Amino acid sequence: MTRDRLRENLRLLGLSAKEIAVYLTILDHGTVTVSRVVDESDVSQRHVYQMCEQLDERGLVVLNDHVRPSVVRAQRADSAVSSIDARLAELEADIESELADQDVADLEVELIKSGQTLAKRWRRDIDAAEAEVFICLPAAVFDRFTDALADALDRGAAVYVLVTDPGLDAFDTAALEECATLARTWAYEPQPLLTVDRERMALDDPGFLVGGGDGSAISLTRSAVTGNLFSTYLGNFWRLATEVYRCDRDPLPQSYPTLRNALVQATLYERAGVDLTATITARDMTTGEIVELASVPILEVRQGLMDPFSNEFPIENSVHVGHDGEVVTVGGVSAVIEDYEAMDIRLERAPQSE
Repeated sequence: MTRDRLRENLRLLGLSAKEIAVYLTILDHGTVTVSRVVDESDVSQRHVYQMCEQLDERGLVVLNDHVRPSVVRAQRADSAVSSIDARLAELEADIESELADQDVADLEVELIKSGQTLAKRWRRDIDAAEAEVFICLPAAVFDRFTDALADALDRGAAVYVLVTDPGLDAFDTAALEECATLARTWAYEPQPLLTVDRERMALDDPGFLVGGGDGSAISLTRSAVTGNLFSTYLGNFWRLATEVYRCDRDPLPQSYPTLRNALVQATLYERAGVDLTATITARDMTTGEIVELASVPILEVRQGLMDPFSNEFPIENSVHVGHDGEVVTVGGVSAVIEDYEAMDIRLERAPQSE
């Protein structure tokens, strides 16, 4: 069999060009470190680990990431083909089942007992992010998710990153520039947490992602718990952590799907001495009416997202704006003490602002 024929057959089996490049490099060695695959496959470091995990799931290789450096071994030919045959034999039944049953993504609660499944679920949820991602995880496994986080950032989602021990001493914070809106580090080991768009979350045992040993994780979708846990981590761990990266100012005007995303930019502009106005679609917290606060001046920003914090209590993230001759407060989703709950916000430079 020629190399080209092998490459074509792998393509027909559904492997991507990057997966093929990584797999052929592994076949050249039989057993090889992941770092050497990076050097020889012409695939970027942030993608190689993901490719190796996907090849492992396909039964073509065995990835051993419980040692350092991580090692990947090509499966014997008969084992690899048997794995492919089994998948093809199950394909028809699986498709029928998927069409008949509820999709995994729509489940309310799921218990995950495999570290590999959990990592796959984290990436899938990050890939689905439209507005906002919060991720708290150990530095030792951060590189598994940098590509997905960078893609989310490229799509316009805000990405809040809290990197923790273990592995923090060797962590290069420069990696955060391509995959975070704001990032902090904390030399402790809280439970890893991922929340996406206030709709999805996964919370797992400390050491489960890193050690790969016994443990479990809970994945929830369409649950108010998601927003509550995010607020808890912001109000506690985030405040204790050290800020290591913040994004640059966006060009304005710009619309944001959440008030928290807009607060980051409003704070950056406020500190640069630039006055802003905002047009906010909001819910009146007294009447429940949906209103538009059009081109209102931003008078004050209260936030607990970047240093120095300007809020009066941990979960306060709001703006004070001038509206109908009064100063009113606008909070985010599930606002409690504010006058309005923002549903969408557009920031612009105020007239004559320098």
